[in-house]
Amino acid sequence: MEEASVQSTQKTKRFAYLVAALYLCVACGALQAQVNVRLPALTTKTGSDVKIPVTVPDLNKENITSFEFVVLCDTTIIRFTGTEQEGTLSAGLMMFANTKVAPYGPGKMKVVCASATPLTGQGVLVYLKAKVQSKKGSSPLQLMSFNFNAGKPAAKTSNGTVKVESGLKSPSRNVKPSGSNDTLTPLK
Repeated sequence: MEEASVQSTQKTKRFAYLVAALYLCVACGALQAQVNVRLPALTTKTGSDVKIPVTVPDLNKENITSFEFVVLCDTTIIRFTGTEQEGTLSAGLMMFANTKVAPYGPGKMKVVCASATPLTGQGVLVYLKAKVQSKKGSSPLQLMSFNFNAGKPAAKTSNGTVKVESGLKSPSRNVKPSGSNDTLTPLK
């Protein structure tokens, strides 16, 4: 009897250690760093071409060598035409933006970028280029399926909007990314 009791106690202890180890693994995964990815709320005029910044915080310690995402908009208000990397954290990297091949189009753009060296710094990750239509109104800008390095670190996205008014002299930002004094600039 005593031997059975000792074996039962040992099994209970092993089970308790296993549960504790499993809990630690789950807890460490839950504490994984998240990178905030933001789209702005902006106002522009009908018929203009705009660059919409996708912004991120400091990436120096994140070891990010790739990212991909899908972004959606209302095509009666704006239409995506591609991306621009000049002056961004992804400048000079290999990037592909699909607005032509189904299931993607001017209202659903897929963006993929890869590099052999990690991205560094903070600010604009990439600009989304869009043509503003002749209709006044507002379009949500929705980031979908945003991944860095196939999921690590995790991305926490904040969506934006484009409000289109007629008669504005130049595009302006309604909401600026925290710590930023950038203004929305029309494309040439």
